[in-house]
Amino acid sequence: MPRAGRRAIVWSIAAFWSLHLLVLAAISAASSQDPAGVLARRMGLVVIAAGLCYAIHLVLRPVRARPFWQMALIAGALALVGAAIYGAVTTAILYYGIGYPDMPYKGPLRPYTMSMFIEDAFLWLYSFFSWTALYLALVYQFDLRERERLLAQVEALAHKAQVRALRYQINPHFLFNTLNSISAMIWEKDLQRAEEMVLGLSSFLRTTLGIDPSEDVTLAQEIALQRLYLDIEQIRYPERLKVEIDIPAELQDARVPSLILQPLVENAIKYGVARSSSTTKLRIAAQHSRDALMLCVEDDAHPSSKEAPTSTGLGLLNVRQRLATRFGERWSLNAAPGGSRGFRVDLGIPLRYA
Repeated sequence: MPRAGRRAIVWSIAAFWSLHLLVLAAISAASSQDPAGVLARRMGLVVIAAGLCYAIHLVLRPVRARPFWQMALIAGALALVGAAIYGAVTTAILYYGIGYPDMPYKGPLRPYTMSMFIEDAFLWLYSFFSWTALYLALVYQFDLRERERLLAQVEALAHKAQVRALRYQINPHFLFNTLNSISAMIWEKDLQRAEEMVLGLSSFLRTTLGIDPSEDVTLAQEIALQRLYLDIEQIRYPERLKVEIDIPAELQDARVPSLILQPLVENAIKYGVARSSSTTKLRIAAQHSRDALMLCVEDDAHPSSKEAPTSTGLGLLNVRQRLATRFGERWSLNAAPGGSRGFRVDLGIPLRYA
């Protein structure tokens, strides 16, 4: 049990038996007795009762891992034992010790019998059962909070693991294509372009691998990452790729999941620019609508007559899964051909700033 739970149990004991004293004092005042004398006589006994309750707590601590109903049965048995002990101690002190007249046993002193022991136990059983029920309620509450805390930690770890798994699906074929292009440039002795591509690939990988996939980045940082990627692709397609980026200044610091645009831009290259027989414009744009950030990735590719490669849909599925994991139901993604030419993806997420 956390420290706060232990403090709550100690305070519950103190509050319960302090209330018991106040009730006794009020009854004494109502019956024309001396409340101060009652408090003086009962103070020591209440300390004993509090000690018995704390002993019950100590005995129950090792069995808290058991099912709750078993713990409740054990707590009930301990409450019965505590009531019997406290009843016997109360009688020994008030009846046999100081001879307090307001005891249930009238007349001259008599030997302590089993019937007196049972009567004393049942006299205090209600008090000990009441505190034990309060104790079980506190334990259940703190155990429930602890389970919720642990569940939240597990869900957070699972969320991070899922995001990492999705992130690592992003650019394997981009890496392979880039390495193949570098190999071809070296074979053709186009060493300058090969060196530029190696340096661009190095910068891109160094930047992306240093990003925590569970963290958000600013839209400006995300666009900078896409520029690194597109710089590499422009070396591959110097005549066919034209890039246009339209990000308003007021949205530069908006927060987005890291590399959320990467699969969309990569799809535009793979299924648009690579298939086009003419110059293709790839456009990345952003705007806001009320409390939503709207992102757009589109191209105006005009496919050549040769058969187009079949898309696996992994890129869009990756983005959808990441958005669902990150935002629940507060996102949108629409992907469709852009009229007679190209393809367009519109993505909406909550508008947030750092």
